[in-house]
Amino acid sequence: MKLKTIAIAGALALSGLGLIGVGAHAQFTSSASSNQTITAGTPAVALWAGNSTNGCTSEAIAEEYPSICDSITLTPGTVGSSFDEASDIGIVNVGTIPVSLVSFSVTDTDGGGAAGANWWLQQNLAVCIQGVFDGYLPAAFSASPIAASGSLAVGGYTTYGVDLYAGGYPTYCGNLAAALPNGAVGGSDTVIITANVTG
Repeated sequence: MKLKTIAIAGALALSGLGLIGVGAHAQFTSSASSNQTITAGTPAVALWAGNSTNGCTSEAIAEEYPSICDSITLTPGTVGSSFDEASDIGIVNVGTIPVSLVSFSVTDTDGGGAAGANWWLQQNLAVCIQGVFDGYLPAAFSASPIAASGSLAVGGYTTYGVDLYAGGYPTYCGNLAAALPNGAVGGSDTVIITANVTG
């Protein structure tokens, strides 16, 4: 009986192992994930010119003070009937994304001179944006926005020449403009050129 007991105990032990072996399941799992934060960049440009009245006279200043140099006013000139007020204007990308130069817009404001003289000056003042536009101010208003092209990497810059002129050829463009008529004497006009970018 001793042998029989051992055999049954062994069979029970084996059947117990069998149950554990059959009933125990091992399932291995693994997972991986990736994530990416998207931050929308900011397009921003600043301007400078050697004859700027607000201190934005160099690229370094424009980069350091972009909120001041987002607009510049050029030194006003008192002119005769023939003149050429030429300026080299720089534009630098101070944003966080590359930008494309899309267009220039030309507008003006009354400079405070004699009413009739202001009109004569406006009608006979020529504007040149190098490689983009050359013609009289009213034609620039009609054409605005004037298509342009070019791109600026972050920190990249370009320069363009701008002339306000009458009675001759401008520095940066090739069209001849007539001299100002007598009706423009005492007139005043402020020309505003805006560079429009997208990014």
